[in-house]
Amino acid sequence: MPLLFHSLRALPFLVTTLPLLALDLDGNGLDDVWEARYAASGLDPAADADGDGQSNLAECLAGTDPLDSASRFNAGVQPLSGQVKVTVPAQPGKQYQLTTSSTLTGAWTPVGSPILATTASVEFTVSASAGRGFFRAIATDVDSDGDGLNDWSEMQLAGFDRLSDHSFGAGVTDGDLAVATEMIQMLRNGDVSLTTTTSAAYEKENTPAVLTFARSVAKNYPFTLFLKTSGATDPTKSSASPTDYTLADGGGAAVVKRLVIPAAQTTATLNIKPIADTKAEVPERLHIVLGGSSRSSDVTVCDAANTTANQKLLLAYLRAVPGVSSLGTGLATVRLQGDNDAAIVTVSFSNLNSPVNSTQVLNSANSILQSVPPANYGGQAWSIRASQNFLSDQAVLDALLAGGVKLGVYTQANVTGEIEGQFQPANGSSEFQAPPAPDPIATLSGSALDQDISRFLLQATFGPTPASIADMQARVAAKNGDRIAAFSDWIDEQLRLPPVAPATTPAGTPSPSLELYTISANKQDILVRSSLPTSDPNYNAAYDPNNNNRRRGWWLFALSGQDQLRQRMGFALSEIFVISDTDSLVADRSYGSANYYDMLCSRGTGTYRNLLEGVATHPMMGWYLSHLRNQKTVVTNGVVVVSPDENFAREIMQLFSIGLVKLHPDGSLKLGSDGLPIPTYGQADITEMARVFTGWSFSRYNNPSTSDTVVTNTTFNRGNGNERYESQWTAPMAMFAAYHDVGAKSMIGLSLPANQTGEKDLADVLDYLSANTNTPPFICRRLIQRFTAANPSSGYLYRVSEKFRTTNGDLKETLKAILLDPEARSTDLPIASEGKVREPLLRATSFLRAFGGKSAVPIADLINYDYPQTELDKFPAGSMQARLNSTTSALLQNPMSAPTVFNFFLPDYTPAGTLAANGLVSPEMQIANENTVIQAHNYIYSPIYGSLSASNLPNQTTANLNIDVTPLNALYMAVVDKNGDGQFTNLDTGAFNNAATIKQACAAVLDRVDFLLCAGSLKVRYGDTPGQTRAIILDGAASIQSQNNNSNNATNQATYMRDRIRAILWLVSTSPECVTLK
Repeated sequence: MPLLFHSLRALPFLVTTLPLLALDLDGNGLDDVWEARYAASGLDPAADADGDGQSNLAECLAGTDPLDSASRFNAGVQPLSGQVKVTVPAQPGKQYQLTTSSTLTGAWTPVGSPILATTASVEFTVSASAGRGFFRAIATDVDSDGDGLNDWSEMQLAGFDRLSDHSFGAGVTDGDLAVATEMIQMLRNGDVSLTTTTSAAYEKENTPAVLTFARSVAKNYPFTLFLKTSGATDPTKSSASPTDYTLADGGGAAVVKRLVIPAAQTTATLNIKPIADTKAEVPERLHIVLGGSSRSSDVTVCDAANTTANQKLLLAYLRAVPGVSSLGTGLATVRLQGDNDAAIVTVSFSNLNSPVNSTQVLNSANSILQSVPPANYGGQAWSIRASQNFLSDQAVLDALLAGGVKLGVYTQANVTGEIEGQFQPANGSSEFQAPPAPDPIATLSGSALDQDISRFLLQATFGPTPASIADMQARVAAKNGDRIAAFSDWIDEQLRLPPVAPATTPAGTPSPSLELYTISANKQDILVRSSLPTSDPNYNAAYDPNNNNRRRGWWLFALSGQDQLRQRMGFALSEIFVISDTDSLVADRSYGSANYYDMLCSRGTGTYRNLLEGVATHPMMGWYLSHLRNQKTVVTNGVVVVSPDENFAREIMQLFSIGLVKLHPDGSLKLGSDGLPIPTYGQADITEMARVFTGWSFSRYNNPSTSDTVVTNTTFNRGNGNERYESQWTAPMAMFAAYHDVGAKSMIGLSLPANQTGEKDLADVLDYLSANTNTPPFICRRLIQRFTAANPSSGYLYRVSEKFRTTNGDLKETLKAILLDPEARSTDLPIASEGKVREPLLRATSFLRAFGGKSAVPIADLINYDYPQTELDKFPAGSMQARLNSTTSALLQNPMSAPTVFNFFLPDYTPAGTLAANGLVSPEMQIANENTVIQAHNYIYSPIYGSLSASNLPNQTTANLNIDVTPLNALYMAVVDKNGDGQFTNLDTGAFNNAATIKQACAAVLDRVDFLLCAGSLKVRYGDTPGQTRAIILDGAASIQSQNNNSNNATNQATYMRDRIRAILWLVSTSPECVTLK
């Protein structure tokens, strides 16, 4: 019966002629050339070294690699029409015979003739039969030239001819077998040396690792060197793969498995050439074995050579550990060498609560990676090695570059850590090169122009309103479409408003005083309660508003103030020059803190020098950073009993002017000859600076203490007075010469002669700090971060800093440069890092302004509580109070309530991961986590689906804030109300029960909400693309109650409209495009 061949078993066959066809000097039954070819010396023929199911002997006969399980003798069957094709992966020089049998235990019959392979596979095609049976392929060696050396071996060896027994002609008297035997003996006897000439290849420099092979005697035949490559045996190390390097000989020719020493020469060179990539990697190890010998070498493929220029600098600004009360600060650096194998860690710090226990490099779980001596010195070496939860060296490097490694300082008072900082990549150089000029700002028109108007107002105000957008559109039209000119005029107009000065501000100027509002609002709160009948449960003659109305005034000014840019600048400055009502006295002195905020608003559009003086001399700052009533050193009986407080002295440098390290004009680090950042000051400078800030105390006070009578203060140690009688907290401090240190002072390059007045010492310091070359990039970066971009490009920061410098710190011109720079105004920047995350407070104000969020409590009510008419006139008619409660829990932000002097978030904060790995910061992300993000979303949810809770006055109109969606209703109805009767019913022919029309109505609402909250970015970025954010929101809104589109009930349809609009508001307000500002 005919056979149907449907199974194949490919089995190597041990032929009895092996001793005649193989070189086997050690008599182990394995071909010596095969052993050299695969670096497989010393194997047991019967064993299976790679576990692929074929013995070492079987692999020797098949010519496959016994150390690679993927290299094995097998075959495949492919049925064809009336035929079967058997394909056998082949080794050139081996001979293959196909055999067949009807059973696995029966006799095997050859099929056709054997095939001598000259390529990587051989094929047998046989006729198919109707029965069943099996195929077996057999590999055998042949010796075509009869020289005793099989063809496979001759084809592995350079220069050998399998058809000639004397392959090398007259110059070599020995036959091929003798030559091969001599080569094998030289390899085994150590007569071939391997020298590691260059042990590392470097990607950046494109320089190879180099190995040199030499035979002891020159011969007239080429010498084949079989090479076997592998990676690291230590799992913590990285291995070089074929994608990381190429092999080449000294002439540049590619090397694949073997290198050849040419005839009549003694040496050959192997170059391991790196393949460059963009990933930062630890050294990747490559182990190279010379087959048939005991020689091997280890080389590495590295990112870059270990030169100063190739060092990567990482910086950690050390601040108090969350939950720890400490004013300690410091700076730590990591200088990572070019090959990423090791680093040098340095650290410096000051003002800790107690002596240091230890200083440690830590992972994110606070496990120690490296101990660092807590002192200023040359640095601690740190080898980048697997430890703790990092299972490989590469994991440590990845974490370091992605912000997952920090430095912690542990003290006796804070054994679990007092200060810490996350390492972040930093750019720096010893020489400065100015960035190139930017491209011109493109002219915009149509929807693109409108979108940039909305975007500009998102940057410059507490959020655009339909009215403010219409106003700006009219301004741009008046400038013939030149939006930059219109924006510039608007900035000038906003900042020309007279500064806040309640006693002198001309009537009608729309720049209100937070202090005056707080005073009147407090009176209202107190008098409303104290005027109630004593039987009323809300009666309270001793009611204390605390600082609530100062906070409510901030919300009022943010939502309804006409001086939006001035108020935004004041808010930005309050996050730089921080005082906080987390301090109980700051909370109690609400008039003083309101006055401080007014000062920031008024001086924040003058010169930086004038602003810094206002900050330095304000008693609220004097209290918060403790230079109020600060006095010179007092020594009694040789013992120092009083020393000047150093808080403000440190922070006026660290936070308010020059920062911790020297900067180039574009904000990049200025590096010293050692490649490290250059500190701007040290502890000695702080000590000297503290002497400047001695002798300052209150300039006036209320006398009697609970009266409105204000008198000049003549007592240095005047007490803190009483709440709501706060004249001492609302006037600049005065100098008391007897308490001022009049000795000569020297700090940060400034020398002050002896016997100057305290006022003169202060003026000289303020002049010096204001003119310091570090101040423009330091302060301007922080201002840019508050308005437009978390990561301004070097060019952007340089241009703004230059404006600051060339105008002597004119903050109005600086702010204009920030808002009108090409990087702020271009809508198509090819910069992935553009823009910023919007802080929760500004997201909330933006939403409420966009949709008219307001209460039912008129500001005009305050007229009955001594609120000046001139102040009331500074608000649009019909403005309402915003008696909102604290947002610390809901938003993790509350106006003037930062947890520390470092604000709600650090300017250099970056979350571990992609941002950190790319050297980017996102300050606002410091207060973002799973809980706070949801809480912030829920804060916006309240006015969408109800109202925003606020504090009611007893027995009066609700203070809750409600938004007005009437304009959105009108947009929706304009699409579906075809007959104009103000309802949506079946009378609206073509729209009623038409899903497409309803979706169009939802789109009209969506695009308006997008325009107000996101500057139209949803529509610009996604259009109608399915599966993208805009389409998802639109589809979701249109699907609400879609099963009832046929309801001919106007009330029901109005409800469906309401729910769809609410969904759009909610989804857009929580979208990434709303959370970020680009």
